[in-house]
Amino acid sequence: MKNDNDKVINLFKNSSNNDDTAQKRFFKGFQYVKITRDENGNYFKEEALREYAQKCFYIITVMKNNGIGVGLYKYKVPYESLLNFLNQFRNNKSYGEVIDIERYVPEDLA
Repeated sequence: MKNDNDKVINLFKNSSNNDDTAQKRFFKGFQYVKITRDENGNYFKEEALREYAQKCFYIITVMKNNGIGVGLYKYKVPYESLLNFLNQFRNNKSYGEVIDIERYVPEDLA
């Protein structure tokens, strides 16, 4: 049986330790990789990316202590509400700990 992890590419792994052209890039302490083209080699189009993002949702798993034990709560959050939702936990307006964020793409977007 083929392992699905064979297709996963580690974007943050250097090709070699001695490669001077491979520079680690950071923004406010977070490592990042800049991607300018899609899998077909075409440059991204700003409007197409925005339209795609508006159709996506995020499944956010939050761990909360409910008195008896710990429970996991899964929230379906639309793209336009993502930052507001996360800020509820950052600003301590809601209790719980964000455990996982997964992008949910409706099937008709394939």
